[in-house]
Amino acid sequence: MSICPDFYERFACRAGDCRHSCCRGWEIDVDSESDEYYKEVSGELGDKLRRSITRDGEGAHFALTGDERCPFLRADGLCELIIELGEDALCDICALHPRFYEDLVDTELCGLGLSCEAVCALLLESGEPLRFLDDESGETLSMRELLSQLGLEADPASLRFDGEKPSAAYLSRMAETEAIDERWLGELSALTEALPGLRLSTGPRYDRVLQYLLYRQLERAADVGMEKLLRYARESTAFVAAWDAAEGFEPEHLRRFSEQIEYSTENVDILLRM
Repeated sequence: MSICPDFYERFACRAGDCRHSCCRGWEIDVDSESDEYYKEVSGELGDKLRRSITRDGEGAHFALTGDERCPFLRADGLCELIIELGEDALCDICALHPRFYEDLVDTELCGLGLSCEAVCALLLESGEPLRFLDDESGETLSMRELLSQLGLEADPASLRFDGEKPSAAYLSRMAETEAIDERWLGELSALTEALPGLRLSTGPRYDRVLQYLLYRQLERAADVGMEKLLRYARESTAFVAAWDAAEGFEPEHLRRFSEQIEYSTENVDILLRM
């Protein structure tokens, strides 16, 4: 059985229209099957592929350019490999991103990572309660119904954002996380300074954020417990809502949070330890 959010099938990469390409700033691993395929590509593109792949004890990777771009990211934001060879030529990580798959008991939790601006738009565009599709029954489930089906418990009130600001403990832990880039520390400092004068909004938008941040970490429920996961989701939603209160609503705030936290197991662990 697999579960996915109700907007999952509507995802489409923005390609050249994306302002925050996943082909910049991230290490791009090349799986072994793709590595073998790239060795056989002929012509100038084949030569470029072989020049652009480095190997170390952890496997093969694309060597990023000096400005941390994938060597196959064209100036127009499109992928040279797709243009020349088709989408089937992508290595696994490029073909799958921003999708994720996690196993929880006998259920596969499928989703889309919020570091992608297209995914943030899908999550935030609706004022309806977040729902999840059960592919086995064909039914859609509320977050509460999904948790019950998975044998997990949560007070219904804990699945709604109450407008409380992020705690000092959360902000302290956030400052300990490894920064994704040079801008992050300045953004965190500015928000912390502005926090006392802010009034956070509530409503379906932030309920959806809270529930999706919780969903993203559900596979860790057995290890850390629901209480910690719920606090993580609540405080992280408060962080995003505070950023919106300080600078005006902008999906970029949620995307930046995800980019900083959700793609680093170590950073998630730091917040969960609060």
